[in-house]
Amino acid sequence: MKIFDTYDFTRDSLKSDFKDCSDFLMREIVICGTKALLMAMDGLVDTVVLSHTVSEPVLACKGKYDSAEKLFLHLKTEVVCAAEMNEVCTFEELQFFLMSGFAALYLDGFAKALVFGVQGWNRRSTDEPTNEAMVKGAKECFVEVLNDNKALLRKRLKTPHLKLKQLKIGTAAEVPVALAYIDDRADPDDVAEIERRITAPRLETVADFGEIAAFMTDSSGTFFSTVGNTERPDVLASKLLEGRVAVLVEGTPFAVYTPYLFSDNFSSLDDYNNPPFYASFIRLLKYFAFGISTFLPALYVAIGSFHQEMIPTPLLYLVASSEESTPFPLLVEAIIIHILYEIMREAGLRLPNTIGHAVSIIGAIVIGEAMVTAGIIGEPMLVVVALTAIASYVVYPLYESVAVMRLAFIVIAGLTGIYGLVLSAAALFVNICSLSSFGVLYSAPVTPLTPSSVGDTVVRKGWRSLARRQVRIKNLEGTFDEQSKG
Repeated sequence: MKIFDTYDFTRDSLKSDFKDCSDFLMREIVICGTKALLMAMDGLVDTVVLSHTVSEPVLACKGKYDSAEKLFLHLKTEVVCAAEMNEVCTFEELQFFLMSGFAALYLDGFAKALVFGVQGWNRRSTDEPTNEAMVKGAKECFVEVLNDNKALLRKRLKTPHLKLKQLKIGTAAEVPVALAYIDDRADPDDVAEIERRITAPRLETVADFGEIAAFMTDSSGTFFSTVGNTERPDVLASKLLEGRVAVLVEGTPFAVYTPYLFSDNFSSLDDYNNPPFYASFIRLLKYFAFGISTFLPALYVAIGSFHQEMIPTPLLYLVASSEESTPFPLLVEAIIIHILYEIMREAGLRLPNTIGHAVSIIGAIVIGEAMVTAGIIGEPMLVVVALTAIASYVVYPLYESVAVMRLAFIVIAGLTGIYGLVLSAAALFVNICSLSSFGVLYSAPVTPLTPSSVGDTVVRKGWRSLARRQVRIKNLEGTFDEQSKG
């Protein structure tokens, strides 16, 4: 609904809309003989800035004006000192700006309002990231304020080619969202398609980044996501330079971006600060840890249940004596202990920090001592689970996927042996190779495997070699564009 040019109607409409809203501040003033309304939301504005840049200059304004429109233009161009200023024509726009930390000024006789950026709410500082800690990387992360996140990204990419297109999503409560890309590197069709996907759904509001990410993916029915997320501005800047497209959401310290590749799970910024030989060793270690966390429990169950001849004799005696005293077969043992581990992990994440450490103590007592001593769980199984748990944290971005796949593989291995496990592993790799996002294979550039594709995926070449590469996500070996050229 458009703003009225009648003072009483506009005032009464605002009072009705913000009825019982104790944080809505509205002051009736007179400017050069014209009635006006000065509005803001308590707690979202800096009252000192509002006073110095808006209230004092406006109330001190003198003179006579033929119309409210001329006074409006004079206030906008010569009186108000705010750096950020916009005109709004509808009540919906006015309410959005007010609840985004803007102050608003309305003049009797003119069907527009002037809004000023005077935000002043409490905000979290850009401390060290908690989920993507780096040994040698930068110590700053995104926060919950969209404007701060845009500034952090702009500070990293000082180029006018970086575009931060602001959108509003939500039918009940609009949430500001920024579409970030570099216009001379990102595919314009991809940018337009992502904008269409995130604005087309009739979401009532956007509570967190996961609601947006769900509409950006091309793949379903898989354990893997083709949409990545990060809380680090330096990581997002490097992804945008490769031609990817990102979305930043107000109220969340994570940015989501696409296309996201399987190899992205195994790389970090520390890789590019370390010597090539050590960075390559760490990457190979991460791939090995992924294999352990996914297949080790299932492999142990399969060999212990169907293929005992593959176990060395001394170890076979140890496993047999341990399992002889337990009441459950290996399959049931593995499922029980993995479910218990996930329960304790989830409890440790959700409990308050003051009592969260109690979970680890109880877990050590229950699993490490009581269950083994009571003969419910065998000692070799406990060692396997411990190795699996540690390995799963090495490739943390894949933890959710691995946690579910691990249980599925345990069941398959316990029922069909190592042959079924190999077939299910092959199905997993086929699934990875079949996924794509905006014309980029999830497994690119490893498939098809070439000497050049290994240079910054499985291992990490030196900067003398990497500096000669012009990496673009659409030009990787394995993309649909490259396949069509071939």
